[in-house]
Amino acid sequence: MVTSRSTETTESGESQTYRLIEECLPPLHNSPSKKTSPAKRKQYYINRAIRNSDLTPKSKGKKSLRRLENTHYLMTLLERDECVAEESDTRITTPPSIFAEACNNETYIEIWNDFMNRTGEEQEKVLLYLEQEVRQKPKERTNKTRDKRAEYPGYTPEECYQRINRSLRGTLKRRQIPMGTLECLEEEMLSFFSVTPESVYTAMMENSYQRLLLHAVCQYMDLVSASSEFKGKRQMRVVNRHKKFCPPELLLSSYLQMKC
Repeated sequence: MVTSRSTETTESGESQTYRLIEECLPPLHNSPSKKTSPAKRKQYYINRAIRNSDLTPKSKGKKSLRRLENTHYLMTLLERDECVAEESDTRITTPPSIFAEACNNETYIEIWNDFMNRTGEEQEKVLLYLEQEVRQKPKERTNKTRDKRAEYPGYTPEECYQRINRSLRGTLKRRQIPMGTLECLEEEMLSFFSVTPESVYTAMMENSYQRLLLHAVCQYMDLVSASSEFKGKRQMRVVNRHKKFCPPELLLSSYLQMKC
């Protein structure tokens, strides 16, 4: 920074005095003392650097303007961060923000310097890449929370069979199961919930044993079934508790035949 005036004598013998850069600037606050908080001192030097950079002659090319805009944008992040810290109660010690820690981290500083040394076009590419990464994070979280029931050990045929309540399992063991009826009920559940997993299946069933088999099929497939009175008849309602329908690889009819 220039701290003294300079005088130059022209060819005609006249002396010409050059004005200091600081004289062209609006008045700034005095340099912060040691008693001032670190955040205010840092903000003071940042503001001074930005103002000096605005007054320094620069090329009017698009690349230079892009670099200047990118620099100002990143500087405003730090300004907002420091302002929020100053507005908070000074009596409460708050942990430093992520951006403040990054400014004090040597690794991040190297990355910052590498970014600042790039051209305006390269900086824009980096910022665009970071924006795309942020947009992709929700998709990654969705993929991580996808339905993994088909891969879970609890969905083996034996575990699925154990989900059927004890009284129903006893009935399936004691009585001769009409496999044709059981397979028809399984096919009905598969065709319905594979297409509309979040819909409600309803059917009128007067045969009590048929309702019993449907309850067993639903429990085996991790579906919820209920029987109720509707207009003097018995109605079955079946719903899927999950957003997707993942039937076991081995159906109940095949499992019972395998055990026999």
